[in-house]
Amino acid sequence: MNKTIPDLSQPYRSLIAGYTDTIRQCDFKANIALLFIAFMMGPILYNYPRVPPYLPIPIILLPFLIAYLCLFLVLIPRYPKRGAKNFLVSRTATLADFENVTDTEDEIEQLKLRCAVLSGLLWWKTFYLRVAFILSMVCIVATLVLLLYVWYG
Repeated sequence: MNKTIPDLSQPYRSLIAGYTDTIRQCDFKANIALLFIAFMMGPILYNYPRVPPYLPIPIILLPFLIAYLCLFLVLIPRYPKRGAKNFLVSRTATLADFENVTDTEDEIEQLKLRCAVLSGLLWWKTFYLRVAFILSMVCIVATLVLLLYVWYG
């Protein structure tokens, strides 16, 4: 009986593919949320002349701007220093920089390092998305209360 030798790198390659897809989804969510926050700020700015004078515009827009900053941080591409040996980012890259090397034990360590780097990137992206989401939900409630106060107060 011939038994096939299991590919030891396959679990890491699957993790890398999963991390990459999830990072792309986080970027897509951040793009949509940027538009949503921009549309939420419009009614506040339009009705600002009727807002009570003790609420200056910077205070009203501060949560929106913090959410914008968090979403912008999600979208900034990050090029980590860890794993830079096999994660080449160069303006002058050539074909020789991407030659395939034969499978070695070092490849497994590189895949583990790439998994760790992508995991760190995904953690920060998810953290900033959650902060922006919570701030957006708070801003929606605050906007509704403020607009009801302005319109019916």
